[in-house]
Amino acid sequence: MTETCDPVFSRVDDLISLLGKSKLLHILFLLNTKQGPMRFTEIKQRVDSSSTTVTRRLAELENNGLVTRVVHNTAPVSVEYELTQDAQNLAPTIQSMYDWVVDRDAMMA
Repeated sequence: MTETCDPVFSRVDDLISLLGKSKLLHILFLLNTKQGPMRFTEIKQRVDSSSTTVTRRLAELENNGLVTRVVHNTAPVSVEYELTQDAQNLAPTIQSMYDWVVDRDAMMA
């Protein structure tokens, strides 16, 4: 008897691939910690990365329904990003992975 793989695993693989992109987890972690909107420049400074990388990651997060983008018509234009409910629901899982690494590092020291 051949068992088929649960198709949900493919979607989990897709999520892990997304989360594995450079600076993406850091951006999610920052937005979760802030628990409110953050401006692009603040995110860029805090993740210490290029504008191009931060722009790409934020666009990927937005396209995947994990971040909302709000443009304020000010001079100059101000853009803010905030976690969606889906991302807020994912945050404890991300936090548990972070905690696991910290705990493991402490045990290995």
